[in-house]
Amino acid sequence: MRGTLLFKDNNPLNGPSVRDLNIFSFSDRAGIENAFIEFYSNLWSATSGDSFTDVFNNLPNDLPQLSNIDRDFLMRVVTREEVQLTVFDLPLGKSPGPDGFNAKFYPFFWSEVNDHLFEAINFFFIHSVMPTSWGRTYIMLIPKKDNPSFITDFRPISLCNVCYKIITKILANRLEIVLPKLIGKEQTGFVSGRCPFDNIIALQEVVHSLENDSKDPPRMLIKIDVEKAYDTLSWSAILATLTKMNFPSIWIYWIKTCISSTSFSFLINGQPSTWIKSTRGVRQGDPISSYLFILVSQNLTSMLNFALRHNLIPGFSKHLKYNFNHLMSDDDLVLITRASRLSARFIISCLNFYDKLTGQSPNLSKSAVYFPSWFNKFVAKRICTILKFQAASFPVKYLGVFISPKRLAKTVFDFMTDNIRLHCSRWLNSKLSPAAKTVLINSSLLSLPIYYLSVYPIYDSTLKDINRIVRRFFWCKNGNGKGIHAVGWNDITSPKTEGGLAIRNLLLAKHSLMAKNMFRYINGDDLIWVDILYLKYGGLNFWQDNIPAGCSWFFRGLCHTAVLLRPNLRIKSINPNQTSFLFHAWCFEVPLEFKPTYINMDLNVETLSISDFIENGSWDFSNLHLLFGNNFNFIVPNLGSINTTEPNHWIWASKSKDCRISATVYHFLNQVPTWSDNWEGWRHIWSLLVAPRVKHFLWLTFKGRLPTSDYLHSINIGPSCFCALCNTDYESICHLFNNCHFAQSVWELLRTKIGSEFSFGDGFESGSWLVDATYSHFAKSVIASSAWFIWKNRCDKIFRSASVSFQSVVCRALAHAGDFSRAQADQLGKRLILNNFTHSDGSFLFVSSYWNAANEVSGAGSCPLHVDREDEAEIYALKLALQASLDLGIQLKHIFIQHPDTFRVVSLFHNTHGRCISPSSHHIHQLLNLLHCPMIHIIPKTWASPAFKLASFGANLHALNLFFQGFELPRWLMRVFSLAGFDF
Repeated sequence: MRGTLLFKDNNPLNGPSVRDLNIFSFSDRAGIENAFIEFYSNLWSATSGDSFTDVFNNLPNDLPQLSNIDRDFLMRVVTREEVQLTVFDLPLGKSPGPDGFNAKFYPFFWSEVNDHLFEAINFFFIHSVMPTSWGRTYIMLIPKKDNPSFITDFRPISLCNVCYKIITKILANRLEIVLPKLIGKEQTGFVSGRCPFDNIIALQEVVHSLENDSKDPPRMLIKIDVEKAYDTLSWSAILATLTKMNFPSIWIYWIKTCISSTSFSFLINGQPSTWIKSTRGVRQGDPISSYLFILVSQNLTSMLNFALRHNLIPGFSKHLKYNFNHLMSDDDLVLITRASRLSARFIISCLNFYDKLTGQSPNLSKSAVYFPSWFNKFVAKRICTILKFQAASFPVKYLGVFISPKRLAKTVFDFMTDNIRLHCSRWLNSKLSPAAKTVLINSSLLSLPIYYLSVYPIYDSTLKDINRIVRRFFWCKNGNGKGIHAVGWNDITSPKTEGGLAIRNLLLAKHSLMAKNMFRYINGDDLIWVDILYLKYGGLNFWQDNIPAGCSWFFRGLCHTAVLLRPNLRIKSINPNQTSFLFHAWCFEVPLEFKPTYINMDLNVETLSISDFIENGSWDFSNLHLLFGNNFNFIVPNLGSINTTEPNHWIWASKSKDCRISATVYHFLNQVPTWSDNWEGWRHIWSLLVAPRVKHFLWLTFKGRLPTSDYLHSINIGPSCFCALCNTDYESICHLFNNCHFAQSVWELLRTKIGSEFSFGDGFESGSWLVDATYSHFAKSVIASSAWFIWKNRCDKIFRSASVSFQSVVCRALAHAGDFSRAQADQLGKRLILNNFTHSDGSFLFVSSYWNAANEVSGAGSCPLHVDREDEAEIYALKLALQASLDLGIQLKHIFIQHPDTFRVVSLFHNTHGRCISPSSHHIHQLLNLLHCPMIHIIPKTWASPAFKLASFGANLHALNLFFQGFELPRWLMRVFSLAGFDF
């Protein structure tokens, strides 16, 4: 295991030393180890005054209570299924704990370890006892900044044992279900169904009002950073909070056992230090730590809400449905209250009392107070003196987003473009293929802008700058120049099925991400920020009302999105008391005010209401027919249901799903115009069994932008040259893949190899072969890979003066498509089972073998066999698998084999191959009878990919050693072959 604090060549420090809090420097390993041990021993040691009884007696009495149903749910019996689901749900790729096993080990060897693991886990839940070794934890120290030099410049990350994680993950999964009932609306971190974006939006509106609302008493915003929040959390506070919230005593004891069983060792230069114990704090990396933290923080919420109810720490506005004076997301705390010295005194009293109970104290150097620009400077100074926090000016950074009462300056977003530009410059020399760049752009480069666009309308000019940087990175080759921008960026951002590469269009994502917020607003969702918007702006009618003057930039962006999308808004559930007859789109895509010719003008529409067309809770179709006349049939499908008890519920079009609204709107905005050529072949490219770079090559070819001599000459880059492969005509896409003698030789040989008489009647570049249903999927994949290798040979001859061979092209193309076909074989096998069998059909057995005719070595499982024919190896593998199934008590219902001769042996049970096969045939006959004669099926070899891979792996081994093979060789398979007489 690596990933430890190193002080050698890859030292994260500027020099091979660290400094403690007393500024003493240590460079030797013993000194560094002692410095970290001393610092964290003090940090993780509880104070003498935080006894359980004292804490319990002083906690608020109005904490939410767990119901009896939820109590029973939390302490229900642990089942095998729950343990298995938890094990398979653990995130992979994490560093192992002190026992050396990572999370991948247990699922991989599940058939062997599940019984023992369940007994060990169940023992904990029955007896509340945990082995000492399970609680041991390595501490990996991650630098918080470049060139760290002090101990505090490192962030401790816990590497827990997986057995411990399984227990706490089970507890966390149960706790997650009941958590929303125990945690106030102010907390959005780690609570199911809540999103940190909600607090970001709420704070934007709060800050806007704080600066611009001069009628009400002035407000202030206090951003508090809790010092070492997870490391200083009192265990007594955790247990007392759980007791106050009516958690079962057995559950509390489970938690107590988990948090008190911990011991720590620091990894220095790859070597663990001596072990130390802790008496407070929870581990970052423990699945349940965040849940315990926010449960304890509910005490602070109760204190602040008590002060709010008694007007000691006033909230944002008493006119809100749910008034609040603070917002929390995990350990990020923001207070919003009246800017007065009295409020400041009560705030500091609450914080000090909370610190005394839980050990959570503010970091004075990182906490700050924000006042309106027009606020009295003398009073502001006195408030800061009381709080002992420094005064700061906007913008304030909250959950990674800059928040200001005014529109953020364009220069604020320079960090975003600089960050993207830096990443692009680092990757330019990595020789990434266009396919790899596409993945990096979507998954990494655009992640930060997408995060911001979810809560703030970034300048279009900034988004265009980002697009420009990303576009240049995409087309640039080997870090030289801008590259040839062969395809327009709008085409590239189109969906793959419509001729694009599905790279995010930020200008469209700006509206699609804001659309989710827009629907929450117009539907009046029960969210703090929606309540604030209704207080400030009311229920805006986007067809009738103008954007309010002086509104926040978030709300302005929301309104612009609503105006853009309003033709597709529909009312699914109509409340007649909240719906305007003329100014709401309740029957057409626009209100009737804008479609007067569609209704009976003889009626006085000014006096009509929706209620006039409703009778006994349903639509009155006779009155509707009188109103719309000949247009009646057009409006009936658009009519929503009637609900007089709930507010109007708006949806996107008629068949959208709320949970996918952003994706649905983005797809709508990013559609290719109906007049464009929606070629069917685009969707076929991405399903070919070839490498991603081959698919991108085809995409560029069908776009007519492959950098042939003819194309480069057409854009004034270089002369028009003859084909490098045949030297008989000018090089173009048409010539290179149709008329070139080299290509013709490739296609002719390929027809012979795959036994398919394909042709390119309209030319290769037309793609007609790709949409031809008479060609198999494999044939299309081989044709695509052949074209790719033709292009590669052309480039090698031009730039490397390499010799070319059409036979080599065909062989490489067949191997390429074959490899990717086998890579997809697992999915093909699953599809076969899903389409033809159900779970009631029982267990399945796949058998395969590998045969190397050159050295007469075959493979079964992962072992080499010396046999005369391939079917002998497959029969041998089948015999061992049947015996193993019988020994393990597996009830086989279906067996899938590949070799026809094997199929005849196992289905007819007679000797067809002489003395060598006869004993095996007889043994298989006996095993099949003992297994109640399962059905035998013969399938293509590629459908049994896992079995075939094991067989080919074994055939290429000269010696086998379980220790060196590791994850490549399942232990159950080794045991089967060992019982059969093999020595490893």
